[in-house]
Amino acid sequence: MKIYIVLLLSVCVASSYAGLGGAPAAPGPHLLSNATSPATSNPSTYTDLKRTLDSGTEVHEFLNASGTVFAVSWSGPFLPDLKEVLGSHFQTLRDHVKQHAGGALSQVRLQQDDLVIFSGGRPGAFEGRAWIPALLPAGFDTAAVK
Repeated sequence: MKIYIVLLLSVCVASSYAGLGGAPAAPGPHLLSNATSPATSNPSTYTDLKRTLDSGTEVHEFLNASGTVFAVSWSGPFLPDLKEVLGSHFQTLRDHVKQHAGGALSQVRLQQDDLVIFSGGRPGAFEGRAWIPALLPAGFDTAAVK
């Protein structure tokens, strides 16, 4: 399984949007044309943009009041392009996986002061979530990132 995750991380293509810590995804060929509308929890706190990829995987982008993606989550039969979803934080995940390649990596847990990433699953059932603690809106409960 550890080789599987390393291979998945290695084959990610160039990013077409900023991802975590940047702007939300722009509609493109990787999204279904009937992607759902934004679901706003509290307009002054955050917005949850839900997108369904052609693969059937759902990706949520949580935007703060200034429009920055402070958290993301994914769930579905295939991993999304993590380079796109995590943006500039993808390299941190990749470095973490390389450092821990000796262990079982069917699940990745990365907890730093400036970044949190949980990812796991198996072919046909993947899920994950990530956030930047410094960008979380006041009072935001990370349990909402699912």
